[in-house]
Amino acid sequence: MSTDNAGAHVDNWVWGREQILWGFDPSHKYTFKILEPKRGRAGCMSLQYHHEKSESWLILRGELWALFIVEGKVCTKILRPGDGQNILVGMVHRMAGLSDDVQVAEPSTPDKHAADKTVPKDVVRLHCVHGRPCDAVRDGAQAALVSQAIEITEEALRAIDAGQRPQEYNPEFLVGRGAFRITH
Repeated sequence: MSTDNAGAHVDNWVWGREQILWGFDPSHKYTFKILEPKRGRAGCMSLQYHHEKSESWLILRGELWALFIVEGKVCTKILRPGDGQNILVGMVHRMAGLSDDVQVAEPSTPDKHAADKTVPKDVVRLHCVHGRPCDAVRDGAQAALVSQAIEITEEALRAIDAGQRPQEYNPEFLVGRGAFRITH
């Protein structure tokens, strides 16, 4: 972790970087990050969920492709500035930059790893396009959803990397299930 000119703690990851504005100390009761994923495959985060952490995403700048598994359904959506999604504990999710300038505000419950790098990350990784180790799926139902999510991810990443907009899947299903829009 390094510190940038604004005093934020910065973690650089294979998918991009995150600025930790709050939550970098174990005494902090919540974590607040700015995520900056790279565009397309280079910025695709792992398909993952958390055992303890719940978070929200609010798009500040650029466009983001996001995937969620909600109530047994794979949903994808293109998020623009002002769009957001609440992600409950256990909700499978992933993101990739759709533009080169994406910034996502991520307030969350405490991220213990952000405050203490000796604490393992609260991430159950189900798939990673960058080849990082993944955890086993829980059961056959989750395996089928993960397989579908991987196929949809690959389709979306091919489109993004070709300069096209990926298709959205079941975006209307997110309404009432954590999706929100900030209006000015």
